[in-house]
Amino acid sequence: MTPQEFARKWRELAPKLSERAAYQEHWRDLCLLLGEPTPSSDLTGEDYAFEKHVKKAGTGETGFADVFYRDHFITEYKAQGKSLGKALQQALLYARELGNPPLLLVSDLATIEIHTNFTGSSPRAMRITLDDIERDAPVGGDLTALAALRACFQDPNRLDPRQLRERVTQDATARIGEVAQALAARGVPQTQAAHFLMRVVFAMFAEDVGLLERGLLTRLLARAREYPDRSQGYFQELFSAMQHGGEFWGTDIRHFNGGLFDDSAALGITREDADALLAAATLDWAEVEPAIFGTLFENSLDTATRSRRGAHYTGVPDILRIVEPVVMQPLRREWAEVKAQADALSGKRGGKAAALEVVRAFHDRLAQVTVLDPACGSGNFLVVTLGQLLDLEHEVRSLAFELGAGPFAMPPRVHPRQLLGIEVEAFAHELASVSAWIAFFQWKAAHGGEWETPVLQRLNTIAHRDALLNPDGTETVWPEAEFIVGNPPFLGDKKMAGSLGREYTATLRRVYGDRLPGQSDLVCYWPEKARAMVEAGVTTRAGFVTTNSIRGGKNRVVLERIKASGDIFMAWPDEPWMQDGAAVRVSLFGFGDGSESVRTLNGNEVPSINADLSVRVDVSAAVPLPDNAGLSFIGTQKGGDFDIPGDLARQWLNLPNPDGVSNADVVKPWVNGMDLTRRPSGRWIVDFGQMTEAEAAQYVAPFDYVVEKVKPTRAGLNRAGHARYWWRHQEARPGMRRALAGLPRFTGIPRVAKHLLPVWLPEGTLPDSQVVVIARDDDFTFGVLASSIHRSWAWTLGTALEDRPRYTPSTCFETFPFPQPGPEQRAEVEKWARYVVQLREHLLAQDERATLTGLYNEVERLRAAPDTAHPAAPLVAAHARLDEAVAAAYGWEWPLSEGEVLARLLALNGERASAPTT
Repeated sequence: MTPQEFARKWRELAPKLSERAAYQEHWRDLCLLLGEPTPSSDLTGEDYAFEKHVKKAGTGETGFADVFYRDHFITEYKAQGKSLGKALQQALLYARELGNPPLLLVSDLATIEIHTNFTGSSPRAMRITLDDIERDAPVGGDLTALAALRACFQDPNRLDPRQLRERVTQDATARIGEVAQALAARGVPQTQAAHFLMRVVFAMFAEDVGLLERGLLTRLLARAREYPDRSQGYFQELFSAMQHGGEFWGTDIRHFNGGLFDDSAALGITREDADALLAAATLDWAEVEPAIFGTLFENSLDTATRSRRGAHYTGVPDILRIVEPVVMQPLRREWAEVKAQADALSGKRGGKAAALEVVRAFHDRLAQVTVLDPACGSGNFLVVTLGQLLDLEHEVRSLAFELGAGPFAMPPRVHPRQLLGIEVEAFAHELASVSAWIAFFQWKAAHGGEWETPVLQRLNTIAHRDALLNPDGTETVWPEAEFIVGNPPFLGDKKMAGSLGREYTATLRRVYGDRLPGQSDLVCYWPEKARAMVEAGVTTRAGFVTTNSIRGGKNRVVLERIKASGDIFMAWPDEPWMQDGAAVRVSLFGFGDGSESVRTLNGNEVPSINADLSVRVDVSAAVPLPDNAGLSFIGTQKGGDFDIPGDLARQWLNLPNPDGVSNADVVKPWVNGMDLTRRPSGRWIVDFGQMTEAEAAQYVAPFDYVVEKVKPTRAGLNRAGHARYWWRHQEARPGMRRALAGLPRFTGIPRVAKHLLPVWLPEGTLPDSQVVVIARDDDFTFGVLASSIHRSWAWTLGTALEDRPRYTPSTCFETFPFPQPGPEQRAEVEKWARYVVQLREHLLAQDERATLTGLYNEVERLRAAPDTAHPAAPLVAAHARLDEAVAAAYGWEWPLSEGEVLARLLALNGERASAPTT
C-alpha cells in the first residue's frame, strides 16, 4: 500500500466507522504501508498481539490493549472525534503491567500520536496526520512521518527525546558549519560570518517555536537559491523587520531587538549555501539542544582558538553533576521547607492566604538568584542552569495556583538576565547569549506563556573580556553572584607561555603570585578566584570541572586554600573525558564556606573530603626529608635533535679525533620513558655535558652533527642561555651528573606510566626528561621503590596525565620515609628485589614483543583473579613476598589497608622531619 492509497482510504472511512469496527483493519493497513508484520505473525500472542489481556494498574480491573508489541509500544484507538487524551490515559494504565514499553501510540484513524515513555526522560509527543503520511512530511526532530512510524517497529530508541535532540543538534551544526566554512573560504571574517549565521539560526528556531510564521525563512532561502545575487538584500529586509518589528513579504514580524538584531547587516550567499541552509531549515529547531549546540557549532569553526586556550566540550550529564549539588540542592532544600510551611498554614482556617505569601516570597527569592560562569564558552553551563531554575519556578507557580493565586497573580520571573558570564573569545561570547535565549524560548514554548515585547533583550550580563586579567595587567573583578559554576580551560603550566604568550603568562603569575604557585596550571586560577568570593561572603557555593592534575603537586595548593577558608562538599576526583578526540581524566568538585553538612565523593556520602579529593589519609602535609635530598632528578631535556640511531653511534665510537679524545665521552646510550615501559628503542645521544664550545669541537663528527641539526633551532630561543650554549642540552642537569658519578648503575622510573616501574640503568646511560633518576645503586632502595607501600605513597602524592599517574621527585620520592631495618630485614628485601628483576627479565625474554607495561597489566589482572598456571603468576607471588619483606623492614604486620599504610608513612614523615639533624 502506498502512502497516497493509505491516506485516501482512511480519509473516507475514518468519519464513518467506530473504533471497534475499524481499528484492526487500520493497523493491518499501517503494517502493509510500512512493510512490517501484523500481530498474526506471533501465533502465541505473547509479544505482539491484538486485544492483549491486561490488568489496569491501581484499579484491579482487567482490560484489553488494542495493540501490544513487547518492548516497543502499546496502541489504543478511539473513533474520530473522541478524545485521544482518554486513549493515552488508558495506555498509561496498561503500561506498568506490560513492562513499560518505551512508546504509547494513540489514534482516531485519521491521526496517530506517538508519546514517548522512556525511563528518566520527560515525555514528548509527535502528531502524524493523513496529510503527513501522504507527503511523508517532517513531523519532529530529524524524522519524517514514515520514518517515525517505522522507528516504532524497528528502533524505538530513535524516538528517545534525548537521542532525538542530540541527532538534530549534530545535523544542525554540521549544516550551518558547512556554510560557515564556505564563507570563511571566500574571505569573510569569522566574527562577521558567525554573527550572520547566528541570526539565520535564530530565525529558524523562531519559526519552529511560533515566533515567526512557519515557512517564512524557507521561502526566503528558496528565493535566495534562485537569485543568489539578491540574497543579501532579502536577509537585510528580514533582519530590519526583526530589529524594530514590522512587515516582511506580507507577514507581520514581531519586535525582536536585542544584541542579535541591533542592525540589518547581512551577507550574501551562494546557491550551494542556500541548499545547505534549506536542508537545515527542514530540521525541527525546537528540538535543538542549546546546551551543546553552541559548542558543536563553535568547534566547526574555531577549533584552533579553542585548542590554544584549552577550551573543551562538556556534556549535559556532566554539567548536571556540578549544577545540581552546587546550585539546585540548596534551593530545593529551601523550597522543601517552604512547601512544608505552606502546607502547615493552609490547613488552618483562612491559612491559604498566608501560605500563598510564603510561596510568593520564595518566588521572589528565586527571581533574585544569580549564577556566574566565569569561563562560559558558548554557554552550556548557563543554559543547563537556566532550565533547572525554570523547572523549579514552574513547581512554585503550580503550588501558588493550587493555593488560589489567579493566572496573572504570579507571572514567570526567572529570566536569562540572571545568568552572568565571562568569555574572552568573541565568537563564543555571542553563542552564549543566543544559546541562553534559545533555551529560554524552548522552555516557554513547551510550557505555554506569553512572548515578551521586545522578544530579545540585550544580555549585558554576559561579558566579553578576559576572566583573569584586565588590559592594564591588573586582576579582573568578577560580578557578584550567589553561585559560580563552570569548566575553565585545560592548559598545563608548561604550555601557558606558548599558548597565551610569555608576557601574559608572566603577568598572570605575578598578579596571583601570593595566592598560587608559579607552576600552577591555568585551570587553577578560576577556583582560586571563586574561593576568594566565597571567603568574602559574596558567593555561597562554587563548582568546577578541571583536569584531575589539580589534585596533586603545585596545583593542589588551590584545593588546600579552599579547605583552609571553607570546605569541599562534593567531588568526582577521577572521571574519563574527551577533549579534541583524546581521552583525558578530570575532577569535578564543589565547595562553599564550610556550612554544608553533607559531603559526597563519587556519589557516596563520606565524613570529609581531603585536598587531594580523596577520603584517604590526607598526606598532603608531608614534607621533603633531609635523608632523601639530592638523590632524585628529572633527566636531561634535549632542546634539539641530539639523539641519533644506534648504528650511527657505533660508527662514531670507532672514529678517531685529531686531539686524541674518544667519541665515547660524548656519545651515550639514551633512554626515555617509553624505553622503560615498552621495548628499548636503541637510540643514542650526543651529550657534551657542561663542556665549553672549544672542548665540544674536539669531537669532530658529533660536533658537526649538532652544528647542523641543533644550532639553527636554538638561535631564536628567548632564554639567552639556551641560545648561547646551543651545543649543550637545554636542561643538562649537572646535579644529577654529580650524583651519578661513580655509580655502576642507578634506578630509572618513568615519569608518566600506568604502573610504577623502577628499572636498573647501567652507568653511562643518559636518561631523558621523561625518566626520574634515583641516584642509588643498592638492591634495598630498589626493592622499597618497587613495593606496593611506595606505590601507594607515590600515587597519592603524585599528579596524573590523562589516565596515567605522574611520578614527581619532589612529592613522591623526597617526602617518602624509607625503612631503617636491621641487617637480616635488609637482606630479605634485597633478595626479593633481585628476584623480581630476574623474573621480569626472564618473562620478557620469552616474547620479543612483550613489554614491561604489558607484563604488569597481566600482574594487575592476576591480583584480581589469581591463576597459578599463568606464566606471570610467579612474578605476582614475588611482589607479594617483596611487600612482606618491606613491611617487616618497617616493623609492621602485613597485610595492611592502603589507608593504614599512608597513615603510618605520614607519621614517619613527621617524625623524620622534626628529628634534629646531625
